[in-house]
Amino acid sequence: MPRIWFITGCSSGFGRQLAIAAAQNKDTVVATSRDPSKLADLAPLGIIPKKLDVRASDTEVQAVVDDVVANVGPIDILVNNAGYILEGAVEECSDQEIFDQFDTNVFSQIRVLRAALPSMRTRKSGVVANFGSIGGWSGSPAAGMYCASKAAIAIYTESLRHELVPLSIEVTCIEPGYFRTNFLTGDHKITAQNRIPDLHASTQATRDALAAYSLNQPGDPVKGAQVLVEALTKSGRCEGRSLPGRLALGRDAIAAIGGSLSREQNMLDSWGEIIGSTNCDDVKS
Repeated sequence: MPRIWFITGCSSGFGRQLAIAAAQNKDTVVATSRDPSKLADLAPLGIIPKKLDVRASDTEVQAVVDDVVANVGPIDILVNNAGYILEGAVEECSDQEIFDQFDTNVFSQIRVLRAALPSMRTRKSGVVANFGSIGGWSGSPAAGMYCASKAAIAIYTESLRHELVPLSIEVTCIEPGYFRTNFLTGDHKITAQNRIPDLHASTQATRDALAAYSLNQPGDPVKGAQVLVEALTKSGRCEGRSLPGRLALGRDAIAAIGGSLSREQNMLDSWGEIIGSTNCDDVKS
């Protein structure tokens, strides 16, 4: 039986490829964007374009979701994909730039969740996939706020996963590495307006790397989208597998996450005796 997908941020990049892959899987796909004209070419594929500004009010987001449920059907798979990267050292980023980063990457996901989850809870069925990033595992110079937003997504998604287990709703945080999309171009990458010369030495390498990586990333988004369709529907190569709470995507993600785990384990091994010496005297080891 075809599933109904609701995917945010489908005008380009992963959201677009995922919408196409899900449609090719014979599922019904509602693809959203602030500018639905950018989705017009998806309609011949059977994809339903829908206007949605994920930064709109709860009332506006709820109205869009309610319309989909009433006229298309209950959402089976929700994918919170919309987001962008703020390039800038922590000290360089203004309050407004930081708020905009978190509002788009984190708070918007929760707005959509508040709108979509009641129907899933009633049916005791559904899959939620929130897009994080390998950036959520390690902070990079000049990308601290982006990395922080993705770390926040991973942790709140973990809590959400535990909260929804009794209701048979599956939840995962997708953590892709670098895929060859336009994510590092145009308005997908915003640069902080303030620049502090003292920080040039520590941030320029990241800035140069992001520029060099743009449109040269190693991951193939078509292949990545296919893996996600199989993972979220437990079909193909993922048949019989349990959906993990954090799902890496891309060969570089394996290396990056492995490096972060190794780094933290080394810290525990070398500092363990000291940091573990803090129990009250009446606590038995």
